[in-house]
Amino acid sequence: MAWLTRRRAHLGWAVVAALALAGVFMAYLNPHLVVDLANRIWACF
Repeated sequence: MAWLTRRRAHLGWAVVAALALAGVFMAYLNPHLVVDLANRIWACF
């Protein structure tokens, strides 16, 4: 039964990672966000 618990934990972390990646992907669909981030990074130099 311990393998089932580990499998659920791995599945849970995989779902969390997939949701985080989907969130980043959705954020980059907004071109204003990308330009704003680029301007903020460029302002550091």
